[in-house]
Amino acid sequence: MAYCGPKGLPLSEFLSWDQADQDAALSWQAYEARRCSGCGTHPDEGPKHFHVDVCATCVQLEKVSRSEDAKAAGAHVVPRSGTHATCSRCRGEIEANSHGR
Repeated sequence: MAYCGPKGLPLSEFLSWDQADQDAALSWQAYEARRCSGCGTHPDEGPKHFHVDVCATCVQLEKVSRSEDAKAAGAHVVPRSGTHATCSRCRGEIEANSHGR
């Protein structure tokens, strides 16, 4: 049932399979059970090494997400294309805030 249950496969259907098919399915399950539950690596896959890729957009998003404005209830951080200078919303906010000075 450990093979059949998670797949929603009736035991009677599994038992109707050829013995070779049952053995193959159970062997595959035993093989997959050896995968690391954390990263999914199988011991047979051999050594690995890692690279760290840094996305400039993700860096900016993380910085903005940590800002006080982003911590406000209901706040959503939404990335937009372009720069502050080319964004109509930003230009409007900059202009509105400059009148008070």
